Amino acid sequence: MRYLLLIFLILLTRIVATAQKQDSIIAAFKQVNKKVTNQKTALISNRAMNVFLADKTSYAGENGDLSYYTNYVTFTSSTGILTINHNFQKAAGLDEPIKKLFSVGVKANIMDGLNAGFVDKHFENELGLTLNHTWLAKVKTSIDDNDKANTRQKHVMDALRAGIIKSLELEIRYKQQAFEQSLNDLNPTEDFPGLNKDAAITLIKAHFYRNLEEEYSEKFARLQAETLTKTNFYKTIKTHWTSLITYVPLAFPKFSVAASPGVAFNVKHPYPFELLLNHTHFWESSRFGKLFFTLSGKLAASNNIKSFELVKTNLTDYKKLGGTDTLHLASLKNAEGYLGNYTTLITPSLQARIVYFSHDSHVGISLLAQQNFGTNKLLNARLGIPVVLINSKKLPALNIEFQVSFFDLTKQISKQRKLGNNTSIGVGIGFPMSRIMY
Repeated sequence: MRYLLLIFLILLTRIVATAQKQDSIIAAFKQVNKKVTNQKTALISNRAMNVFLADKTSYAGENGDLSYYTNYVTFTSSTGILTINHNFQKAAGLDEPIKKLFSVGVKANIMDGLNAGFVDKHFENELGLTLNHTWLAKVKTSIDDNDKANTRQKHVMDALRAGIIKSLELEIRYKQQAFEQSLNDLNPTEDFPGLNKDAAITLIKAHFYRNLEEEYSEKFARLQAETLTKTNFYKTIKTHWTSLITYVPLAFPKFSVAASPGVAFNVKHPYPFELLLNHTHFWESSRFGKLFFTLSGKLAASNNIKSFELVKTNLTDYKKLGGTDTLHLASLKNAEGYLGNYTTLITPSLQARIVYFSHDSHVGISLLAQQNFGTNKLLNARLGIPVVLINSKKLPALNIEFQVSFFDLTKQISKQRKLGNNTSIGVGIGFPMSRIMY
């Protein structure tokens, strides 16, 4: 009798512990739901808003653009720059908004030879690290509280969110029951020899419930985001973010420079670091679509070769000028050198970009203007048509922007240096990978 009582107590303890585990997951969802319901303009939870914004801000076509994905790749054909980036961010708590992102990336010029457009730039041996620290502001939601029957956006979203929790509760309880029943089929001798059965079951349960909580926390957020996207039960959703990006070169090109044809060439090793500050405002309207507006300031280490102050020469022209260091010039792979007094400089620039997508459209338009200061006072512009391709799950899979770039619009140096065509056509590509940052 004493042994039967002991067995009954053990079974009762296991049943209570199991119920507590599954109930704690459901209770956590209900707690989040209560918090959202009590907020006047909140429609979905914080983590659900992370998922919603990951979709809406999926336009990431060049280095420095915001991405909510763990990994993302960008490529711009007009500059030949490829970047591979990784976000370091873990989910904080059950329902926390993402307030900051830190990413590390590799940036390289993968095109060989010269850029086909106006910019006279060598691409070989350029490789570096990018460090990107982004601070994200609080998301602000406005709703249209129409008093007509059953059309109040806040009330409807509260009801739909409660329905999501109920459906998840049924799924969790079904999975838990099936799992507990499957434990009875375990054979300690065959399945885990050498390990105590109770200890093994404890480990198996801990692993199961940890995965169950993670799976359904993500599903709870995703279903809310999908519901908000399908219903469009909001007026506007606004936020902004600021990014500080540093480029640290690891390998970069060298230039052969001679002050005059009668002077020997010297090899110059520039150190082209960059410091970029981006600030972006984002508006999402259920009627008019989404708009990005970005202001950027950049400081870039440069030299007067890139500002076209030195004269580029090849072996044939150098000989015509009476050049004496022909062996050095002939030894260069590209057989080109520069004549003039070489100097290094810091080039500041300001840039503004606007990107617009109409409602429910995956095709948009972008405009960019860039003004350089200092020795290189080029005014450049770019017109783009961004296209966001989605996969079978209706999530962004690939971003492509067809671009027409216009260089030196004010003709500061084009006529003087006779640098040829100042218009080029290119493409920018953004490829989000892995999972969304929660």
